[in-house]
Amino acid sequence: MFTPEELRIPLRGDGDQRSDVELLHRFATSVEEQSRRMAGFPVNLEFDYRPLAPFLSVHLNNAGSPGQASEYGLDSKPFEQAVTAFFAELAGGEPDEVFGHVAHGGTEANLFAAFVARERYPDGVLFASREAHYSMPKIARLLRVPYVAVDVDATGAMDLSALGREVGSRKAPAIVVATVGSTGRGAVDDIPGIRRTCSDAGVDEVYVHSDAAFGGPLAEFGQPRRPWSFPDGADSVSVSGHKIIGSPLPSSVVLVREVDADTIRRPGVAVGSDDDTIGGSRDALSPLLLWYALRGLGRTGFAARVRQCLEVTEHAVRRLAEAGRNPARFPGGNVVLFDRPDEQVMRAWHLLEVDGRAHLSVMPHVTTELVDRLCADLT
Repeated sequence: MFTPEELRIPLRGDGDQRSDVELLHRFATSVEEQSRRMAGFPVNLEFDYRPLAPFLSVHLNNAGSPGQASEYGLDSKPFEQAVTAFFAELAGGEPDEVFGHVAHGGTEANLFAAFVARERYPDGVLFASREAHYSMPKIARLLRVPYVAVDVDATGAMDLSALGREVGSRKAPAIVVATVGSTGRGAVDDIPGIRRTCSDAGVDEVYVHSDAAFGGPLAEFGQPRRPWSFPDGADSVSVSGHKIIGSPLPSSVVLVREVDADTIRRPGVAVGSDDDTIGGSRDALSPLLLWYALRGLGRTGFAARVRQCLEVTEHAVRRLAEAGRNPARFPGGNVVLFDRPDEQVMRAWHLLEVDGRAHLSVMPHVTTELVDRLCADLT
């Protein structure tokens, strides 16, 4: 698209950036064109945040704890608190028992949850399915926690028999990541089943993190509802902001129990605020974006958005079957796997490959018309 010479940053600027603006316009046109065929990745491109443009001309910084003002002062923490309160209620958490903040993305959210879990159980072993988020082995290395990848069943969900064998053979506290909506197949791990399995294996010191980055809203608003939240047995929950909601920046809301957040909190060290997050200087724009989107949606609109995705998914399964592509989906999910087309179609539609098959992720911007265009290219 661009040559290295075009993008090279000179030692001394010439003070005239008109050509740079033209270059950025070229890039914007290219990105807009490509986004019209974004069908494989679990991100939502249906949003418009232009009313928030004035905030691009000021440095906002949510330094320190989301619940406290800092000495810096230019922050969006009240908006962050409103966003985390919305998700805490959605996840069934008691307001005075749950601590939450907006993290940079799914990896940081998972790291924070694993961090507080490790502090609760310093001798714990981290378990996650083989189809869990790719960040999990890396997080185990960062925290220096033993890591076990647990086999999955035919649907892609964690195999509870395999988990029982792995947990029982170690007899150590179990830190288990339950994937609610895997990237590859949209599979959902059984949180109540994970707790029963650990108990049956003789391990009662158990921490369950619900990595609901992709599938939390689908689990809550789908028919039937699937376990994913605090009342279902989770000790912590994370949900991405750039997936079902949609955002130009990656973000994730992570919620843990206040008693666990207390174990990692350092009072007053972050520019006059407590330090109880992974980040020091934290993104203050994402809370504004998420607040603005959620104010327009509310719980009712959020649920309607999920229903729309599931209806389009059913349409996609029908159309792909008519195209002879043998579609398959996790029950109640919005991911459809189908016979892989040629490389040109894969690239044109930004399709992922999972176990040799193509991967369609039905997000809010994926309409029945978009699915029909994809199927036309397939045939």
